[in-house]
Amino acid sequence: MTIISKQSIIIVTLLLFSLIISSCHSKQNNIYTYQVKHKDYTDKLILIGELQPSSSINISCPRLRADATIAYLAKNGKSVKKGDTICILEAKAIVSKYEKAHSNLENAKAEYKKTEAQLKLNTQLLIAQKETIEASESIKKLDSIQQKFVSSSRKQIIDLELRKAELEKQKVVNRLNSFKKINKSELNQKKIQINQAENQLQSAQSLLNQLIITAPSSGTFLRAKQRRNNELIIEGDIIWGGMAIAKIPNASSYQVKFALTEQECKRIEKDFPFEGKSKVNEFIKGKIIKKAPVGKPIKKDSEVKIFEVVATVDSINFSPKPGQTVRCEIITKTIPDAYIIPLLSVFKKDSTQVAYVFNGDKFEKRNIKIAYKNAVQAIVKSGLKADEKVALIKPHKSQILKNDSSNE
Repeated sequence: MTIISKQSIIIVTLLLFSLIISSCHSKQNNIYTYQVKHKDYTDKLILIGELQPSSSINISCPRLRADATIAYLAKNGKSVKKGDTICILEAKAIVSKYEKAHSNLENAKAEYKKTEAQLKLNTQLLIAQKETIEASESIKKLDSIQQKFVSSSRKQIIDLELRKAELEKQKVVNRLNSFKKINKSELNQKKIQINQAENQLQSAQSLLNQLIITAPSSGTFLRAKQRRNNELIIEGDIIWGGMAIAKIPNASSYQVKFALTEQECKRIEKDFPFEGKSKVNEFIKGKIIKKAPVGKPIKKDSEVKIFEVVATVDSINFSPKPGQTVRCEIITKTIPDAYIIPLLSVFKKDSTQVAYVFNGDKFEKRNIKIAYKNAVQAIVKSGLKADEKVALIKPHKSQILKNDSSNE
């Protein structure tokens, strides 16, 4: 959006003054005069606006819970297709988190395999111990068959050994059954640790994936502006979650945005029509739909403020582009049957306004009433007639008619 500077206003005012002078009659007693115009009056404001889509898809930095640096960003104004890579971010904290999560998962899997192998070994040892006891028990039972050929004391010893083997076998069986339950519990805990590590890795992978941003739709890629200096975002800039990166405008409908001074903004009201053009034979029409209630500094710490004004585009005969400028005329006032004089010809006298009308060879001071005025012209409600000549500067006392009660 383009702002008309104070210098531009001064230049325009001087040009208008020159036009007024050029349209004046010859000097009257060395004073330039202007002939009162009687016609329908239209006041226009000439502004430079910027064409922008009525809506856009905004692209922001993902909520990464960490600052990131832009490593790659598509060129401003580039045409992109849905799914194209438009931005790549770098975030060391996220990469580190992913690598740590990946390492934790590998460690958890290794720990599970280690525990599983150790538990299998311990189980096999108990099974072997049980089988050894059973083999010994079988041998003892063979000896018991021969008990009738041995002494009674030997019989007692064999019975005791069989009972001892049975007890030891039962202990091993009990330990084996208990160990199986312990094995299952320990392995389940290791599986839980693996699941937790997998979830952490998935979360880190999700954040890592968000570092590559793709176009949500096809269109023209427009970089966002930095808040601190109003300049376009570039590679190497640090951004954070939620910060605007770019936008892809919806090319189906457009509007015109103006950045105006406070004085210009005051002259415009909602529903005012405008006509404009970008180039020869390119025309655009619409009306004002919104005015910003407060101004924004033109740049950081500046006292100069701009007011955003938005207009609809009702008709257009060319294919607009985002950011394209158009020169617009906004009709701010229409007065039929108006008497028009330069604002230079209006002078204050106490609480009234007067004009000096050329009469014969001198000037007559005449009270007038102003219906409307802008920076260069005044519309006179009463006190003047068409084709009368008014002075552009206040005449000297000697040039004012003496029958005037106050020839100051």
